[in-house]
Amino acid sequence: MKVSDFFGRRVLDKKANEIGKVVDMMIKPKEGLITSIIISTSDFGLTRKDLAIETSDIEEVGDYLLLNIEKAELELRAESAKATEKIRLDVNK
Repeated sequence: MKVSDFFGRRVLDKKANEIGKVVDMMIKPKEGLITSIIISTSDFGLTRKDLAIETSDIEEVGDYLLLNIEKAELELRAESAKATEKIRLDVNK
């Protein structure tokens, strides 16, 4: 499967709830490894939220990207990452 085959692919959580679509990937070019995949939760700019998943979060790849975690867990991770980044920014002031 080519990397370009992932773009636009719909993503489902472990309960088969649609989360969004693949919009980007983080890749280690020298190793040829995908380190994380970015999912857009909406096609519309006003409510769009991007979530990052690790390759270990993927259960199966087919017509959909099926995850082994729930959407709520992804959102908690995103909030935690934002809080950590804010702390980093505050410390560096």
